[in-house]
Amino acid sequence: MSDKEKDQIVKILFKGRRIEFYRNVMEFPVKNGDKLIVETDRGEDLGTAIVNEDKDLTSMNNDEPRILRRATDQDMAKNSQNRKDERLAEEYCAEQAENLGLEMNMVNVEFRLDRKKMIFYFTADGRVDFRELVKILARKYKTRIEMRQINHREKMRRYNGIGPCGLPLCCQKFLDGFKPVKTQLVKDQNLPMNPSKISGVCGKLKCCFRYEYDKYKQFLSQYPEYGVRIKINGKGGTLEKIDIFQEIATLRFDNDELKDITLEELKKFHKTDKN
Repeated sequence: MSDKEKDQIVKILFKGRRIEFYRNVMEFPVKNGDKLIVETDRGEDLGTAIVNEDKDLTSMNNDEPRILRRATDQDMAKNSQNRKDERLAEEYCAEQAENLGLEMNMVNVEFRLDRKKMIFYFTADGRVDFRELVKILARKYKTRIEMRQINHREKMRRYNGIGPCGLPLCCQKFLDGFKPVKTQLVKDQNLPMNPSKISGVCGKLKCCFRYEYDKYKQFLSQYPEYGVRIKINGKGGTLEKIDIFQEIATLRFDNDELKDITLEELKKFHKTDKN
């Protein structure tokens, strides 16, 4: 299939930072922030276009669902009403779950635009038998019900939160999805293994340890390894600390004296054996 035969693929953002990709079969101009109506498995939904990114979507397969049209004022009014009704549905579901003795915590609810489907997001420590709960919800709302168990990372992504850095959470701002974050990434970046410092608001390891890893690795490759012996003007010392932002290395000499030197200075001195 030639590029001309392929439909434009548009990234669409939904409530809770849910992101999916859709084909622009109508080929109408789409700009960032446009409100669009898209097809779903059993109806329609409303999302926001994200087209101001560098990511190339032309290589994606043409099996994504379609963009149907631009959102009208009527669509926006219906979507606004759905958001209000979702909050009431969340409270109702939590109440019914408690009555049934289900150990689950409601996160939030999503109505599809046409109300042909409702998704209830929740967290739980284990598996939950929610079959009776689904029957109760279906009788009340007269629509298809889906219960979706999510983890703590996904839970925080669905809220408007601020990270320890004082900025909006990365998972809400730009991350498309979650990849495993291992403690080895923290160690490789020479960061202290202090749980309060390396954990995000979700209680898990911060996502930035993963997506910043390659850049840290590039910076640290300019320095010798920790513990390396270095001689300066006849004095032997050990590389103890590296500050990649200031491009400064800290040496501890044999007499316990500490000395900060720049990266350029460090490169001038001969590296000997490790401790």
